[in-house]
Amino acid sequence: MMYAVMESDLHALSIMNILVKYANDTTLLVTADTDLDLAQEFNNIKHWAAENKMVINLHKTKQIIFRRPSPRLYVYPDPLDQVQLVSWAKLLGRPLLLLKKI
Repeated sequence: MMYAVMESDLHALSIMNILVKYANDTTLLVTADTDLDLAQEFNNIKHWAAENKMVINLHKTKQIIFRRPSPRLYVYPDPLDQVQLVSWAKLLGRPLLLLKKI
């Protein structure tokens, strides 16, 4: 099953966004100046999972926002439904820390 995810047709919709697949983990990186927002990309992943009879574990799905320490103007993206917004998370067992709490 893991090989199927790695070699699948699951890709980010925008060339500005990055989808990283490793074993049974998938990480989506969406830039602030992207042409497609996080919600659109996440909906694409949910649609792909449904089409391939896979279930996304929303309890393990997290949203984290990285930003510069002192941005002049910053607009936070809308939070995803049923996805917890966190200030830190682990990626492949290593912590990812937000530079400043939101």
